[in-house]
This record gives sequence, C-alpha cells and structure tokens, in this order.
Amino acid sequence: MTTTARATLERPAAPARSRMGLGRLLSINSMWFGQGAHWPPITFILVPATAVLIAGKSADLLIGNVSAAGNVFALIAPILAGWLSDRTSTRWGRRRPWIAAGTVVNLAGIALLAFSGSPLSFALAYMLVQLTFNLAGGAYAAVIPDVVPEQDRGRASGLLGMMNALGAVLGLAAVTGAAALFHGRTAIVVGYSAVAVILLVTTVITLVAVREPPAGARHESAQLNPRVSLVAGLAALAVAAWIAYLLIPAGRFTMAIALTGAAAAVLTVLIAIREPAITGFFAAFRSRDFFWTFATRALVMMGIATIQPWLGLYFKDVLGRPDWTTLAGLWGLTLLGGAIVPGVVGGHLSDRIHRRKPFVYIAGVVMGLVASVLLFGLLRNVALIFVLGFIFGIGYGLYVAVDWALACDVLPDRETSSGRDMGLWHIAFTLPPALAPALFAPILHIFNASGHVVLGLTTGDFLGFRLVFAGAVVWFVLGTFFVSRIRGVR
Repeated sequence: MTTTARATLERPAAPARSRMGLGRLLSINSMWFGQGAHWPPITFILVPATAVLIAGKSADLLIGNVSAAGNVFALIAPILAGWLSDRTSTRWGRRRPWIAAGTVVNLAGIALLAFSGSPLSFALAYMLVQLTFNLAGGAYAAVIPDVVPEQDRGRASGLLGMMNALGAVLGLAAVTGAAALFHGRTAIVVGYSAVAVILLVTTVITLVAVREPPAGARHESAQLNPRVSLVAGLAALAVAAWIAYLLIPAGRFTMAIALTGAAAAVLTVLIAIREPAITGFFAAFRSRDFFWTFATRALVMMGIATIQPWLGLYFKDVLGRPDWTTLAGLWGLTLLGGAIVPGVVGGHLSDRIHRRKPFVYIAGVVMGLVASVLLFGLLRNVALIFVLGFIFGIGYGLYVAVDWALACDVLPDRETSSGRDMGLWHIAFTLPPALAPALFAPILHIFNASGHVVLGLTTGDFLGFRLVFAGAVVWFVLGTFFVSRIRGVR
C-alpha cells in the first residue's frame, strides 16, 4: 500500500462539501489569469528585448545569468510561502495576506525592471520580481486544496489551465502590440505596465472571491534550532555565491566564489539530511506518488524552459528578422491558441473518466515531437514554425488540464500540511527555469559562434540551437516515461 493510501485510511474523512458553481470557480481562478499574463510576455519578449538593449550580442549570456539568478528565489519562495501560510492565522485567512503582500511588492519590482539600464540593476529587479511573485504564488497554490471539493478538482484544474492560457493570450497580445507600435525603452515600459495592470486587477478579484475555511490543526510554535539555523546560514551563503558567480564578471575571485558556494551547498545537504526538523519538512517526498508526480512535472517544465527563453533570439539570429520581438509574441499567442481548448476539455474529461495519466502521456509525446522537428529541421519557414507552435500548444494544454488535479490527488497530508506540500510541489514549476537557462545559455553562446571545435564538434551554423532543442527532447521523453511510476492515480 502506498504512503498516500495509508495516510488517507488513517485520517478521519473530511466533511463532504457541495460542488462549486462555475462563477465561484472562475473567480477563485482569476489570479491564474493575471499570473498567466505575467511570465509569458516577460519571458518571450520583455527580458530578451531588455537584454539586447543592455548587452547587444551577448544577450544570450545575460538572459541565462539573470534567469538562473532570479529563479533561485522562485525555488525558495514557494516553500517559505506554503510553510508560513500554514502557520498564519488572521481575520483575512491564512493564504490571502501572503498573496496580497507578495503581489504589491511584485508590482514595485516590475516598475524597476521596466527602467533597468545595466546588467546589475536588471538582475536585481528580476530577482525581486521572482521572489515576490512566488511568495504570492506559493500561498495561492494552497488555495485549491483548501477550498475546492475533491469532485471539482479536475474541473478546477481545467479552469486553471484555461485562465492561465487566456491571461497569457491577453498579456502577450498587449506586449506584442506595444512592441509593434513602440520601439526601444518605450515599448518595454508600456509592456511592463500592461502586465502590472492585469496582475493587479485579477488578484483583487481572487482575494475577494476566496473564502478560506477555518484553520485546521494548530502547528507548534517554531523553536530556534541551532542546526536548522546553521543549515539556513549555509544555504544562504550557497545562494549568495551562486548569484555572485553568475553576475560578477570573471576575474581573480571567480574560482574562490565557485568553491565557496560548492562547499556551502555540500555542507548544507550533509547537515540537513541528519536533522529531523528539516527532513520532516520534506516528508511529502517519502510518498512514492508525490515524488514521481514532482519528477514528472519538473522534467516536462525543463523541456519547456529549455526552449522558451531562446525563441526570440531564434527569430532574430536564425531567421534574421528585425521584428523578432513581435514574432516571438505572436508565436506565444499561437501556442496558447492551441492550448486553450485542450486545457478546458481535458480537465473536464479527466473528471468524467477518472483518469489523469493518459493526458500527460499524450502531452509529452506531442511536445517532444515538435522539439524533434525543430532539432532536425532548424526551420526557417515562419509559417511552418507557427504551425508547430500551435501543435506544441495542444500538448501543453493537455498537460496543464490535469497537472494541478494530479498534484492534489497525491498530497500525503491534505488536512494539516497542504500549503507546505503544494509549496514543495511548486518547486517542480520554479526550479526548471532556474536550471535550464544556466545549463543552456553557455551551450547556445559557445556552439553558435563559428570557428571552433568543442568536444569534437565544429561550432557555428547555429549548432547551439540544435543542442538546445535536443535537450528539450530528452526532458520531454523522461517526463512522459516517469508518469508511469505514479501508482495511486490512474
């Protein structure tokens, strides 16, 4: 019997909750609309445009370094938000204060991003946006298992996918329009302003709509633990060294920074695995189904994160298009056009047939095939690239249709630790955008440059893009395979 099944049998059955109306589900999912409008236009258009404005021909390295540094905070913040919101008790609920505070500071970070003019200011603003967006998102992730009845989770997951996709459509459309109408810094400022307005409005709707249930079992007050404090300090040192390594130009201190960060990371792990307070925090991973659900999502998101940051540069460098920012936005819109219907229908259908895994299988195959065509074809036909974008969107839509429902189905301790565990699961969404750019930005830069032989391969002729697409194929194949390891969900 799985850990999830045992936990379900041992705890008392929760009182049955009546099914939710469509209007309430849409209102609760409203913030997904705003979050959908947040990252796609920033990733597809605004970050590459800002990087080209600041770094010119080294934009790919700047994109990779800034993304890798900022997404460290995307890794940490959901865990903190879930854990802290589980222990928060206010007249406004457990989750809503964190959602509101994170969003307010995020809006300030967006303003700083819009006017950043140097690599350092660009990176610092991006890190602030990642930190606060994911503080709000980590708390918001726990709202679904808190307030949505089990029989509505597939429908809620489908609506999540729909709202996220529709938000991305509006955000990309607004920012693509700004890129077409304006140029340079003006286009960037107008684009970020549109993102901020959409996020603010939709977050307010969700905050009003969510009616949190009474807090469950009270958690013990946190006690200062010297070993936990040591682990936290070492982890902070490792993170600081990682960011410094990425953002400080190479020089005499580069090796010292790298060795310091590596040593701090190793010590963090060695001490943490021997500390019950820390291993207990990550107890959800002892559940086989939770672990493999996490691994599946992480690998699928690695595939997406391996491709997404470089599409604008693909249009710019391989196709030589001066309107590359507009094309990148339109490609993103095309992808989302393919995702919306599968995202809605897939979630509803998964509830009807009581199956989640077949949707993940189909999604992985579709997205992997598209990446394979880009790998072997290195296409220069704009129309064909857009057709592939639509097909990729179908696979993506099928995946997000059941993604959230699958996670809710395998939570080991839904009654007392849903916020913590959903925060842990959210790492599978936030870790890949930190790893993929760090791994593939140097590969893209080195193997696209002509006139060298690296690892027996002659560089140039956009070999870097081929290696990027090959990496994406590997992630999609692995993510599709590992879903078969989940036993408690059909």
